[in-house]
Amino acid sequence: MSSEFYEVDFAVRDEDYSRFLLSDGTILKAKIVLKKVLFSRLKTPEGYPVQTNFDSMNAVSAIVSDASKRLPSTEPFNPQSKGEEIEFSDQDVKTQEYMTNQGFSITIRPVLSKVFKYSHINMYGEPTYQVALQNITNINKIETTG
Repeated sequence: MSSEFYEVDFAVRDEDYSRFLLSDGTILKAKIVLKKVLFSRLKTPEGYPVQTNFDSMNAVSAIVSDASKRLPSTEPFNPQSKGEEIEFSDQDVKTQEYMTNQGFSITIRPVLSKVFKYSHINMYGEPTYQVALQNITNINKIETTG
């Protein structure tokens, strides 16, 4: 990473799971785990970094009804296998919030755009799901009174 950016420390204010209801009755839990924040050294006249970089990862889990569980597959999951696209609806989408030591609030809102269900059954007896999870990120300067 070039010296045009510097790392910013942050604290987690709210990083709860969002929930999405799949058409097969499964509840999908998802959140974006923020790992690293980088700000550009260049600032706008309003004091915002001209560019930001966020390193994150998706954390996804499924709550599957007992009626949908099966014996685990004996073969490993083949990522080349064809899945079935599953419809879903937002159930409880949470905005995640982080506070930087530079006086900025960062919010991240997960957006689920695709879900595929596979015939492969994982070690918990649940169908294997693959998701496309994106995020909407916003940064706000926290004004202090003095």
